[in-house]
Amino acid sequence: MKPHCIYIVKYVLPALRAMVARELLKRGFRMKDVAEMLGLTQAAVSQYISYKRGQKGLKAIEKNENIRRIVMELTELIAQGKAKADDGAEYLCRICESIRSFEEIE
Repeated sequence: MKPHCIYIVKYVLPALRAMVARELLKRGFRMKDVAEMLGLTQAAVSQYISYKRGQKGLKAIEKNENIRRIVMELTELIAQGKAKADDGAEYLCRICESIRSFEEIE
């Protein structure tokens, strides 16, 4: 049995990055800016927005309203310059907690 953290890092973190990158691009940020904001390369952002990365974890995020709210909160803070990529760890832990509690209910 794999610990939840392995699943989160392997599947949910890429999905989180993909959702945040897509949302920032929708808000008018350039790909170069999004890459800098998230601490990624432009190539990585391109893969996230074209669904080449982060696909498997999207299911866990999309089916949970609480997780979508957490992602939007993080996105808003990044867009406002109030959060950096390093601050994402706190949000990733909140998402993990939400996934675990959601899975226990199902």
